[in-house]
Parts: sequence; C-alpha cells; structure tokens
Amino acid sequence: MGQPLARPSPYPGSHPDLAAPWKHGDLMLLASVPQFGPQKFKELWEAGVSPGVVLADPKQLPTGGKRGEQFRTAIRTHTGRERDEVRRRAERQIDAATRLGATILTYDHPAYPPVLMRSNYPVPYLFCRGKRGVVKSTRTVACVGSRGIRTPYDGLHRRFVEVACGEGCVVVSWFALGADSVGHRAAVDAGGATVGVMPGGLDRVFPPENKELWSRVVDEGGGAVVSEAAFGTRASSLLLRRRNRLIVALARGVLVGQSAAKGGAMNAFRFAVEQRKPSATFAPDESDATSGNGSIGAAGGTVFPREPDDDAYRRWLRELSSST
Repeated sequence: MGQPLARPSPYPGSHPDLAAPWKHGDLMLLASVPQFGPQKFKELWEAGVSPGVVLADPKQLPTGGKRGEQFRTAIRTHTGRERDEVRRRAERQIDAATRLGATILTYDHPAYPPVLMRSNYPVPYLFCRGKRGVVKSTRTVACVGSRGIRTPYDGLHRRFVEVACGEGCVVVSWFALGADSVGHRAAVDAGGATVGVMPGGLDRVFPPENKELWSRVVDEGGGAVVSEAAFGTRASSLLLRRRNRLIVALARGVLVGQSAAKGGAMNAFRFAVEQRKPSATFAPDESDATSGNGSIGAAGGTVFPREPDDDAYRRWLRELSSST
C-alpha cells in the first residue's frame, strides 16, 4: 500500500488520526455506501480526513447538507459483521496483490497518477501490475480505436504512437484487439511506455488472445496494466463503461484512430468532451467505418490528414503537455 505522503492536516488538533493512511479495507467499506463515489473520496482527501476516521466517527465527514446526512446515516448502519467481512475481502485482495507482484494505489501512495487525481473521476484505489512508475506520468495520451481498424488507419495509428513515445508520452489504451493492440505494440517496439486499462481483475489476461502482449507489457518492462476492479473480477458491461471513463481520466488527451459513429471507441471521445480534454482523429474516408472520425471533426476535434504528419502530431502532443 505504500507509505502515506507527508502532508500537514488542515485541522490540527481536531482529531488525532486525520492524516491516517488510506487503508484498503476502509476504502472498500466506504465505497459500499450508495452514491459515495470518487469525487466524495477526493473531498475527504482535500479535507485531510481518512476513510477510517469517517467510519469511526461519521461526524468527521466534510460533506454538508442533506446528502452529507444521508451518507452519515448509511455509515452508521454498517454492522460489525459487515465491516469484518469487507475487511476480510480487503485482506484477500492485499494477499493477491502480494502474490502477483501487484500494487494497490491509493491517494496516499506516491505512484497514484496525478493526472487521474486532477480529473473528474479520481477513483480511490487502482490496482496495478508492471512498472507502476509509468502510471504516475503527467505526459499521457489515450490512443484507442476500432477492433477492425484497417489500412491506412492502422499505419497512421502506429505512427502517431511512435511519435508520442518520441515526445516522452506514455500511451494509454484499452488492451483490446485491433487499434488498441496496435498502439500498445507500437509503444513497446519504439522503446516507449504504455498502460493498459483493463475491464476486470488483473489476475487474468483479457482478452486471452493478447497473452503475448501482456507478457511484453507486464513481465518484460513495457509498461503496466491497471484496473479499478478487484482481483478475481470478470469483465462486465458495467466495468467496460467504467473503463471508458477511467482511460480518459488517466490521459491528457484522446486520439481515436478509427471508429464508426456508433463504435465503442466513441465512448472515449464522449468522455473526453465531458472531462474537457482535447481529442483528435484522422480524416475520414467515405465509409461508415470512419463515420466516427467525421463526428469528432464536426464537434471540434483535431483532424490529422490521411497520410503521416509527424510535425502535426508533435504540435498537438506538445499542446497537451503544456495544458493544465
């Protein structure tokens, strides 16, 4: 879990344990409270109050108004049996992390991604395998696209990733077949770093067809894989939707290499709009397979030509790096 970062409490003397470490069992228990999501955990962090303190004394919860009272009531209704069971589950997760050489990144872990913390989806814990230092990079770009990516878009996608790695960016993607695999492999081949955002537990390769790619990223030092899902969790439609939001939250901007207007990769574009992050794509052709590219351009996203343009890629990436 790592040592907590040194930070002064904004409420000195008000409670002896305000800066206590963010323990995984406490996080899991508080996350079981309905509607207590990432922004509420961030509110705790900014107030200098740990989940354990709130569980012991709900009055310490900084959330005000009716919503705050609803949360306090829900916390008080947790039985001792419920708390013990959640903490046992947390212990099993910590044991699994140790066995797999994984890390559970919480806000007080030095490798927790700062880009994620600044987003509107600062998940309170993130499971990580591989080079965890890669995950804390502040120069990240999401590169996603269709599973059926084709020429020339596969080559354009690959070249963009190569340029991004040359600019010192970490490439974040979904680890799916098609465009995502093209991006991950291009990053590793270029000697760069990549992060795969998974829709299930990190104790299994998903999709299984990417076993070799998983080995290159996780075992051979090409980067890392992360998930907000606990070990042993299978992929589901709900987790796939959460993964869409998480990948954008981890990145400074989003490139959609190729997508139909109704394609799954367009979810990343929609979350980029929601999170006010820049988006880019390549110029569409006349087919439905690139209708999503056209939608991104029509909505104000950057559109690169249908031939490699390293200078344009670098300008866009440097604008990302200079943005707040």
